Amino acid sequence: MHEGRRAGRPRSASREMLEEAAVELFLEQGYADTSVADITRRAGVSRATFFNYIPAKSDLLWTSVDDALAALAADLAPADDRVPGRDVGAPAGEGAVGEACAALVRTAEALEPGTVVLAFGNAEPMGVAEELEESAARRQRRAAALLGGFLRRRGVTELEAEVLGAALAGAFLAALRSWSRAPVPRPPLTEVLHRALTALGAA
Repeated sequence: MHEGRRAGRPRSASREMLEEAAVELFLEQGYADTSVADITRRAGVSRATFFNYIPAKSDLLWTSVDDALAALAADLAPADDRVPGRDVGAPAGEGAVGEACAALVRTAEALEPGTVVLAFGNAEPMGVAEELEESAARRQRRAAALLGGFLRRRGVTELEAEVLGAALAGAFLAALRSWSRAPVPRPPLTEVLHRALTALGAA
């Protein structure tokens, strides 16, 4: 009887190894001069394994945030099911912004610091400043689409939903930047996010 094939590394362990290897290399030789091959060699995994877990080199900086945005999408979806249960006569969209803010706070509570904190704190030594801003803009657009879509489904007008979704997403990314760059010990991300939402008048 043949022995069963050994199980591979757990997904989380392999991804963490890639993240650690990437951070080390970005600090040692800079982001631009670090290839995927360099990262996989340092991590001791194959190129196929890399792309099985990470879509692109730049995404290594954002794994925890991408996980958080996936959780935000899941968190907002059940709230849509409550639309038919609104109080009779309640204005369309009433309470929707509050629900969106609450979902963002839950997202912030669950967000692991991850590589993005190291990247924002060491952007110049790593040579990732430009890439960080481009990548942040993509995440902000994704968050805006999630939030705007939720607000529209809750009865907010198209224009207002687009504006509010963009504003809330901007507050979330601004809070993440500020929190990542804060000296240790950092305040909770939720505290920084609350200040950002208060600045919008949304909290």
